[in-house]
Amino acid sequence: MEREVRISCPDATGLGCDVTRMLLDFGLRIVHGDMSTDGKWCFLIFRVALCCSVPAHWLLLKSRLEKICPRSQGAQALWRWNSRGSEPLLHPFLLQVTSYNREGVLHDLMHVLWEADVAVFKAHITTGPSDKVLDLFWIYDNKKELPENHRVLQICDLVRDCVGQPDAECSITPAPPDSCAEDSTSTILKRCACKDAKPAASLRKIMSHRKSSNSVQSDLSSWQGSQSEEYGGLEDVQVTIDNSTTSAYSLINIVCRDRKGLVYDLMRTVKDIHIRVAYGKVHVRQDYMCEADLFVQEVDGHQITDQEAQEELIERVKQAAALPVVISIKDVYDETCTELLVLANLDSGARGRPRVTYDVTAALNAMQLCVFMADVYIESPVGDTEQRPQELHRFLVHCIDGCRLSSSQEKRSMYECVHASLTGTELVSTPFPAQPSQLAKPKEQPAPSHKSVARQFRHWKW
Repeated sequence: MEREVRISCPDATGLGCDVTRMLLDFGLRIVHGDMSTDGKWCFLIFRVALCCSVPAHWLLLKSRLEKICPRSQGAQALWRWNSRGSEPLLHPFLLQVTSYNREGVLHDLMHVLWEADVAVFKAHITTGPSDKVLDLFWIYDNKKELPENHRVLQICDLVRDCVGQPDAECSITPAPPDSCAEDSTSTILKRCACKDAKPAASLRKIMSHRKSSNSVQSDLSSWQGSQSEEYGGLEDVQVTIDNSTTSAYSLINIVCRDRKGLVYDLMRTVKDIHIRVAYGKVHVRQDYMCEADLFVQEVDGHQITDQEAQEELIERVKQAAALPVVISIKDVYDETCTELLVLANLDSGARGRPRVTYDVTAALNAMQLCVFMADVYIESPVGDTEQRPQELHRFLVHCIDGCRLSSSQEKRSMYECVHASLTGTELVSTPFPAQPSQLAKPKEQPAPSHKSVARQFRHWKW
């Protein structure tokens, strides 16, 4: 099912990133797009399609798009970021849910919180020896109604209905400052829309800093190194920059394989380095290759003519197109369980990538794998001022009979299924059998039961 989304509103730097992020948050894939602006008013047209197993929420999408679009501001130049026009900072709250474990509960909770217009920026989920689950979610209320009593009751009622257990406990309180301070308080408290955020540094400043520090290593090389070659390399991405088509703008042409969230990643990347997009066109061909043309300028309104700056921009665009997330899998804690780690970049408004936990848990549910513990948090880089904070999603996973994923084939299947869910692509191979009797068992010694594993892990401090 395809729909056309048309937006006509005052322009703001970063609005394209906010709109495409919203489309990704609804599980939509952009199959065609046109974006144009004169610096004061913009016109956006996107033809979008639902990904597999994603329900349609068209009226809710329209309502949320209307909220993020700027209001008319007269003759004010909207190319620039204006601190006076920024929205007030949201206050963090702690949602605590206590219930008994059941398959898919984390996936269902993430969907319910999304429907309630609640943003989760940090989470800690633990399963006790008696199968009792404690879920801690650090949240922002996008409706800005918390801690009003009616809003607390509304969210808690939705959570209890989702859990489906009459004795489930749910509470919402202001988040203790020390609970946020563990994971980069400054980043978390500055969360806002991209159109209201000031970019960390322009492309010119990044290049100037790199030359003065004699640094030649880029973010892309570190991300490539963290992606295991065992599960496949980067997709082929072609990026060129042309300054001859027009005298006012640089034309960035991108050709790569289509996937969910591709346009958002491109718009996020140019916004992060303060590159303005005056016109853009996106088209997905019949062979599922996406071709995008972006007419851009530097912050001073000139073309990107410096050769090293062009190379840096090309490298960043390739990273955005080919590596939306980094997935790693390994055995931890004396090989008693398997750790799945998903690493994603933040946008210029300090917001994590949409739907990561939702998509990952959907893939794990499809393979009948159990999540014993999970954490979502923001990690700040140490010692490298050029890298930005990143959002980590960590899952401790085991099979339905309490065994870890012992073989490389099982881990590869989990990687492929999670990657397909995050990117909206189809699986080339079939995931490993879901029946416990068909899963490979550890050869050295029998794996401990679910409860015995829980007893070993109950004193962990994450």
